[in-house]
Amino acid sequence: MKTAFLCPYFGKFPKHIQLWLNSCGTNKDTTFFIFTDDKQQLDYPDNFVVNYTTLEELKAVFQKKFDFEICLPGIYKLGDYKPLYGYLFEELIKGYDAWGYLDVPDEICGKVSDFVNEEAFSKSDKLMARGHMTIFRNTPEVNRRFMADTGEDFDYKDIFSSDHFYNFEEIAKGSINWVYRKNSWPVNLLDDAVADVSGLFFDFRRSCVSEKLEYYRPSKAPSIYAREDGKIYGYFLEKGKIVKREYLYVHFKRRKMDINVPLESDKYLIVPTGFEPYQNVTPNIIKQYAKKKLFYNVFGEEVKKSISRKLGKTNGR
Repeated sequence: MKTAFLCPYFGKFPKHIQLWLNSCGTNKDTTFFIFTDDKQQLDYPDNFVVNYTTLEELKAVFQKKFDFEICLPGIYKLGDYKPLYGYLFEELIKGYDAWGYLDVPDEICGKVSDFVNEEAFSKSDKLMARGHMTIFRNTPEVNRRFMADTGEDFDYKDIFSSDHFYNFEEIAKGSINWVYRKNSWPVNLLDDAVADVSGLFFDFRRSCVSEKLEYYRPSKAPSIYAREDGKIYGYFLEKGKIVKREYLYVHFKRRKMDINVPLESDKYLIVPTGFEPYQNVTPNIIKQYAKKKLFYNVFGEEVKKSISRKLGKTNGR
């Protein structure tokens, strides 16, 4: 299955960007289209297509697809546009079986084809329900589903003509996931494939989305992750024994990650404090890195951003 990821990103790339590029680069049957104004010299893998542009120029491209004036005043608003990328970049992704969006600054990718395949799409045209990664079957009908009834007193024209952030990418009422529910289009949540580390805690606690479109945490088991053999693995200490599971990607929610490995690395540990040299994972290694903290400043920052966005006062990430 040929998959295209569409990744607008404006501003300076994070310090670990080469690690992210390397993790995507091993997926040779997947193409990553980057739209950015950061022109720093990076070692882009062969499956990347880089388009240097600005947010204003991208807005002008988007505007051509609508018969009303759209609003894209800052990068924060791009989150609302993510579920539209299949429509907005329709010509670009011709020939691909699926398309998706994913976050650049706070995740590391595993082996896409282990999870994104015809089996995963067998009963649904949409995989996952999160703003940091969601994948759609690439058809004209699917790419226009964002225009359907939202189930709320607003529709897509209200969303994209407003500077308000509706969180259309995720599980807020009226979002793309509620559009699918309202119109009885099934979604394959792929929860067992997603290592979405909660932003509420310093230690890694995986967050999931239920069929009711509510977040929940399935386990408090101490855990760390690793990038090895082109894949992402989670190591969980359950009842004194290590359980190893493969994931499509790990999302670490805007953490300030220390980089203690060479940027060209493709094998390393991913722990709450950052990226560490790879070593065989033992119970003691997990315990070493899975310590809890009573106060975690990232959570407070996320709450502030959420409040600001609701008030329409921010144009930051």
